[in-house]
Amino acid sequence: HFGSSRSPPRARRSRKSLSPAGLQIATMSVAAVPVDAIAAAGSAADTVQASAKRRRLLETEASPVAESTSAGSSDQDGCSGGEDDVATQPPPTAEELQLAVPEGPKPPKSYRNTDFLGSHGARMIRVMCELQEPRQRLEAQGVDNIVMFFGSARAKPKAQYEAALREAEAKAAADPQDAMAAAGLERLRKQAFLVPMFDVTRDLARMLTEWSQKRVADGKAPYVVGTGGGPGMMQAANEGAYQAKGPSVGFGISLP
Repeated sequence: HFGSSRSPPRARRSRKSLSPAGLQIATMSVAAVPVDAIAAAGSAADTVQASAKRRRLLETEASPVAESTSAGSSDQDGCSGGEDDVATQPPPTAEELQLAVPEGPKPPKSYRNTDFLGSHGARMIRVMCELQEPRQRLEAQGVDNIVMFFGSARAKPKAQYEAALREAEAKAAADPQDAMAAAGLERLRKQAFLVPMFDVTRDLARMLTEWSQKRVADGKAPYVVGTGGGPGMMQAANEGAYQAKGPSVGFGISLP
């Protein structure tokens, strides 16, 4: 309407809300307001908008503080604080975790587990032990060469045989109807030929031990008497080594 002879109609005033506090600025007609006034009004509006924006930011920053304050007051009153309570609780200790999650059983070492070592699955391990453990003991004693003596376990020295024979004859004579006593006497009489064998075996083991001792004196490897560690001929061989003041080895066994 610039340059017109007629006065322009009065512009309607529009009100625009710029802040929650109700700050407003009136927008007037361009023809009724000079250019400088329009610029001043625009800068004033910008200032009001910036002030309102800062106020909103302050209100936003102050709201968590108010919420936490209200939560704290509710806790003091005995009311539940919700998620804030969970966040403020201290973390569980190691003892509490251990009690909450129980540990499983701790089995012993397999080589100390007697149930496993006596099972069928460990049979091969037991067989290996029967070889390795005696080997370690023999090495500790310096035993490397062994001469094994085999013979009947029923053989007896002469004095022991004669005493056993007299006892068997008296038992059979006391009850002629006792079949077991008669069979025992007959079996003992058949073993009479072993009596001189017992003495021979003992003498042989003694001579072997004496010969081995001479080898040691000459700087040679010794030979040791070895038996099954039982009675009869085995006992005779061990006695012979003992009479020569030498060592002997008895490989004893136990049947299942």
